[in-house]
Amino acid sequence: MIRITDGRYIRHVYGIPVVADIFRATSNIVTMLMKGAKEVVPVDNVNSAYILQKQGYILFGENNLQPIEGFEHGNSPTETSGLELEGAKIALKTTNGTQAIVSAGEGTLIGSFLNINSLARHLRNKEVHIFPANLRNGVSTEDNEFAYALTKKILEPGSNIDVNVQRARNGKGAVLLKQLHFERDIEFCLQLDVTDIIPIYKEGRIVKLE
Repeated sequence: MIRITDGRYIRHVYGIPVVADIFRATSNIVTMLMKGAKEVVPVDNVNSAYILQKQGYILFGENNLQPIEGFEHGNSPTETSGLELEGAKIALKTTNGTQAIVSAGEGTLIGSFLNINSLARHLRNKEVHIFPANLRNGVSTEDNEFAYALTKKILEPGSNIDVNVQRARNGKGAVLLKQLHFERDIEFCLQLDVTDIIPIYKEGRIVKLE
C-alpha cells in the first residue's frame, strides 16, 4: 500500500513516512549527508536554531526563500555541494520542509530525486506514506511529481520518470526559484541517483539510514 497525502495536513501516518520538499530542503539534506555531515536537526523556529548554534551547530536555512539573519548558509544544495562538512552538526530551518519532517515524526525518510532509486529499493513491498511538503499557499508541482515518480519506482523498478522530472522542471516551484535567480538549484535537485544515502529522522535528528 502506497499513500500520498499533502504534507501541510499531516494527521495520521500509515507505514513508513517519506517527506519530499524537492526545491529545496530534502534535496539539501541529502546533499549535506553526502558531504559528510554527522547529523541535521530540523527546527521550526529561528530561536531554536540560535540555541543550537551556541552548541556548535552550523545554521542553514531560509524563510520564504530569503536568508535568515545570523545563519551561516541558506538552503541552496548547490552551495552545500561546495562545502566541506565532514563531521559537521547542522541545524536547518526552512519554510515548509523541516516542519513536514517533524510533523511526520520518528522514522521519517527524506526523499529526493538524488536518492530516488535507493529509496525505492528500500521501500519495495512495504507500506509507505509519502508526504509532498507543498507550499503554504498551494500545492507544489515538484513535490507531487516526486511522489508519483517514487511510487512508480517502488512498484516497477525500471519505470521511466522523465515526464515527472520535466513537469517538476516547469512547475510552480521552479518559477519561484527562477525569479530569485536560483536556476542552478533547479537542475541540481532534479539529478537522478547521485547517491545511495537514505536520510532518516530519529530522536530529533536526521542521520544516514544504516
